[in-house]
Amino acid sequence: MNLIFVDYVLIALLIASVAFDLTQKRIPNFLTFPVILFGLIFYTATGLLNGLLFSLFGFLLGIGLFLIPFMLGGMGGGDVKLLGAIGALKGAEFVFIATLYTAFCGGIIAIIYMAYKGQLLVTLKKVLGMVAKPLLGFLAMRFRSPFFNQLAMFFTPPQEEEGEEKKELFFPYGVAIGVGTLIALVSFGSGFLPVGEMLFR
Repeated sequence: MNLIFVDYVLIALLIASVAFDLTQKRIPNFLTFPVILFGLIFYTATGLLNGLLFSLFGFLLGIGLFLIPFMLGGMGGGDVKLLGAIGALKGAEFVFIATLYTAFCGGIIAIIYMAYKGQLLVTLKKVLGMVAKPLLGFLAMRFRSPFFNQLAMFFTPPQEEEGEEKKELFFPYGVAIGVGTLIALVSFGSGFLPVGEMLFR
């Protein structure tokens, strides 16, 4: 793998972002904003209008891919800006493929993290309950059987006692972005995800 100057900037950004996410639970703007600006200026200087569009489209796609999860509260703004910076450095096709790897890595890390915190079964019950409880409620009405209501109670999380602090899980998604982007950078498993080539060529 032949690294170019932009790749070294990307690797430095990923290392710093992961370090900040793990230690301070955030990815600061002073890491992402200069990289975004650098990407736009660098590609404009080397490729003029085409270079500017290459970096700008990558930035916009990177922001757009994580915008909905951010609005739903699933991740922080630093994660969104980090993906935007990656897009500004490497373009739309790369950031799209990096996002696919990130999602895969994020799922694995999330399962390991929740299992370590003892929250895996609770979280799975909540997720399954979103589907199972309405279905069981319908079956209870349809067959007029208390069995389905009792089964639905299994998916109901226990009420927190008064004064009990709610446990908050912090998931460092910057780690998943870092790992997923590095996998995309070294082309690990090339050909396994040909979606980017089909969409961008």
